[in-house]
Amino acid sequence: MSLADGLELLDLIGRQVEVHLVNETSVTGRVYTVDPETHNFILQDSTSTTFLPHSNIVKYTVLSDHVKNHVTKVTLADLREIDEKYFPSTVRHISKENCEKLKVRLVEHLQKHRVPVELRGEEEVVVAGVVRCRPPYDRNSCFSTNDIVLGRIQNILATFDVS
Repeated sequence: MSLADGLELLDLIGRQVEVHLVNETSVTGRVYTVDPETHNFILQDSTSTTFLPHSNIVKYTVLSDHVKNHVTKVTLADLREIDEKYFPSTVRHISKENCEKLKVRLVEHLQKHRVPVELRGEEEVVVAGVVRCRPPYDRNSCFSTNDIVLGRIQNILATFDVS
């Protein structure tokens, strides 16, 4: 598959992919993150983390595990482990119960500001159809390909108390 746009790229997070490069090699690993604007990838495997700038990428392929259309996703625990390893000072542990309470408060806060909110999965909150928020539901845990809407939502979240 060639490089996609926007939120489609964000759906790759946690998936096993093979990224084909301009030097005719490829790199395989789980997508730790991808920048939907620059299309830069960070892949993680059991031994290393690899940064792949968009200018080096020809295409990517989502890999399956011997079952057609089956893609293995990284669990939330896996992502937290990676965060602790590479970003120890920024990780904030939230219990499942507190996460749910925060999510409910966030939805109420956004609805109070008359912002449309949609729940997706156990933890993700989609705001105004284009901004995704994940725990800990602060202004830094939101991302979108629409910088204008993202900025406005982050301004609203600046008044949201996550403690």
